[in-house]
Amino acid sequence: MKLYLLMLSLCWSGLIWAADKDQTLTIVSELVDGKHCIKEIAVPADDNCKQTDGSRDKCDGIKNCVCGKADKHIEWQSADITNYTVYFYAASPFKDNCKLTSNNRGKLKCRIKADAEGSYDYGVKVPGCADFDPRIIVKQN
Repeated sequence: MKLYLLMLSLCWSGLIWAADKDQTLTIVSELVDGKHCIKEIAVPADDNCKQTDGSRDKCDGIKNCVCGKADKHIEWQSADITNYTVYFYAASPFKDNCKLTSNNRGKLKCRIKADAEGSYDYGVKVPGCADFDPRIIVKQN
C-alpha cells in the first residue's frame, strides 16, 4: 500500500511539474519574393498551454501563441531564418539583460521575469519580410 501511494504521489507530482517547462518554438518559414519569411511559429510537444481536455488554456483558438511560466525560458529557433529580432509593443516579460536578436544559427533564448504575468503581444522582424505578430501568455501559479 505504501508503495502504491508513493507511486501515485510521484505521478501527480510529475503532472504538476509538467506545466513548468522551458518552451522551444520553431519558426516555420516560407519563400516570399525569394526571401525566407515567417509563416507560423510552432509550439513544442510539451506545450505549457495544453490541458487534460485537449484545449490550450488561455491560448485556445489563438494561432502562434505560447504559454510561459515565470523564471522559465522561451527559445525561438529556425533552420532557414538566421537573422531576426523580437520586439514588444508594450512591456516585455523577459529579464532586462535579454538581447532580443537571434544569433547566427537562428536561435534566440530569454528567461521570463519572476514577476511577469499576463499577455504580451510582440512582433518578429525579419529583414525584407512583413513583421510577424504572435503572442506570449505568462501564467503565475
